[in-house]
Amino acid sequence: MAHSKYIQVSTYCKQTNIDRDFIQSLEQYGFIKVKVTKNEPEIAEDDITEIERMFRLHKELGINLEGIDALNNLVKRMRMMKTELFQLKNRLKLYE
Repeated sequence: MAHSKYIQVSTYCKQTNIDRDFIQSLEQYGFIKVKVTKNEPEIAEDDITEIERMFRLHKELGINLEGIDALNNLVKRMRMMKTELFQLKNRLKLYE
């Protein structure tokens, strides 16, 4: 398993103008994991895309964290259904 690189939350927030409170809220809802190293919270680089996506949903569309959670669940279900559909299509090809 590859190890993720981490970025300090304070540095990330300064560069992106995203509130630390928003990052903390994402952690409380379980959307991301924050690791504390030397008394400084850090986020994985792998989470940055998701953080930015959720920030846009929140800021630009006015969707609260509960709504973001619901959207995340729907997207997850759609991905699972897409995978299942792909597998079923491949199985059907065997009989054509």
